[in-house]
Amino acid sequence: MVGWKDVHIGREGDRCIIGGMDVWRHEWRWINGKTISLPHPFDRTQRFSYSICEIGARHKPVRFAATQLPDGLWAFYVPGT
Repeated sequence: MVGWKDVHIGREGDRCIIGGMDVWRHEWRWINGKTISLPHPFDRTQRFSYSICEIGARHKPVRFAATQLPDGLWAFYVPGT
């Protein structure tokens, strides 16, 4: 997907490190209620609404998009560089 890169798919509480931070050990801040439509990392024909969130210090946040998929899995994307 142009602008976003898939980085992780797994179960809640697993070791998901984004920007050097474990996403499950920090409070997520949902950015202005924004969402983005992105594909399932394993099946690009399926699209889901991902919440755009931040963790970490407000002056240097780690931003990502996350959604809960069927079967209790979570998928994460990060903004492209």
